[in-house]
Amino acid sequence: MFIDLVKFPIESERLQWNVRQVLRDLYQEPHLLMRLKLTGTHFPQRALEPFVTVGKIHSRFVEIADDGLSACAYFDKPLPHEGRIEFGYGKETLLRFPKPFDHEAVELLDPERLPENTRNVERFFGKESNPSSMGPGTLY
Repeated sequence: MFIDLVKFPIESERLQWNVRQVLRDLYQEPHLLMRLKLTGTHFPQRALEPFVTVGKIHSRFVEIADDGLSACAYFDKPLPHEGRIEFGYGKETLLRFPKPFDHEAVELLDPERLPENTRNVERFFGKESNPSSMGPGTLY
């Protein structure tokens, strides 16, 4: 209703995000992923697949909370140091977050404490990871 009167993507100061590295079991193996949690509106479940982009990086998958109050986008590669965050379904972008992505906000896991068979570690930390050089936001 009134969709012709709404300009997409919608940008609102109510839209917020936070980001952190997480471990998720995918295909019975632990995977290191970046989780971008979006809040500030109702995210309805739809038949079309939800997606999130940060700059030109596209999410691997998005999970919408049962109550619809948040959406968690998971990325299997590093996110850009800066970029616009956008949310949508199918191929249509519906929301644009006013606060741009900032790599300094990422809460990192300690690579030394990850299970040995964790996938994607090299993507996020490289082959020779040094926890003391990871900077602010590192979790130990």
